[in-house]
Amino acid sequence: MPQLKLTYFDSPGRAEPVRVALRLAGAPFEDHRVNFAGFMELKQSGALPLGSVPVLEVDGFTMTQTAAMLRFAARLGDTGLYPADPAAAFMVDSALDTFNDTWSHALVPSLFERDKEKKLAMRAEFAAGPMKRVFDYVEAILAKSGGPFVAGKALSIADLVIAQSLLQIRTGGLDGITPDMLQPWPHLLALADAYLAEPRIAALTAG
Repeated sequence: MPQLKLTYFDSPGRAEPVRVALRLAGAPFEDHRVNFAGFMELKQSGALPLGSVPVLEVDGFTMTQTAAMLRFAARLGDTGLYPADPAAAFMVDSALDTFNDTWSHALVPSLFERDKEKKLAMRAEFAAGPMKRVFDYVEAILAKSGGPFVAGKALSIADLVIAQSLLQIRTGGLDGITPDMLQPWPHLLALADAYLAEPRIAALTAG
C-alpha cells in the first residue's frame, strides 16, 4: 500500500468523499487538515500544483483533482466503488463530474460572499438555475439505474460526492437552500437515505 497524505481544510468540503473512499478501501492515510494561514503558506511555497486543495500525496508525490483521487481510492482495495461495466462507469463519471464541475463551480461564489442579503440572493439564483439543472439530470440517471445509487444497487464514488452535498443541505449547511427544496427529487432523497443506511458508511459514522 502506498504512503498517502491528504491535505485539506478542517471541514468536510471537497475532501470528505475522498476521506470516505480511502477508509472504505482500508487504506491508511495522513488526514492533514490546515487552517487558512496554513493553506496560504502551502500555496506560496509552491507545494500545491494548482494552488488549491485538496491534494493527495502518493509516496511523496503531490497530485490533485478530486475525481481522480476518488477513482484511485476505489482501486486501492476491493471496494466495488467503481463499476467494471462501461455503461455503469459512464453514468458514475457523468454524475460525479456534474457535481464536481457544474454544482461546485456555481456554488463557490456564494460561499465567499459575506453580505447576508447578497448571499441569499445568490443562493436563490443558484437554486433556480444550476442546482435545478444538476438535480434534474442526476434524478434522471437514478431513475435509469433503478437506484438507490447511481450505478443501481452498488455504492459508487459518485454517491459519496452526491450524498455529501445533499446532507449539507439537510443539515442546514447552506444558507438559503432548505431541506424542503429537495422534495421535487425523490430519487436523490432516496440516495441520501440509502447512503446513510449502507452498512460500511454506517460503520464509519458509528466509529
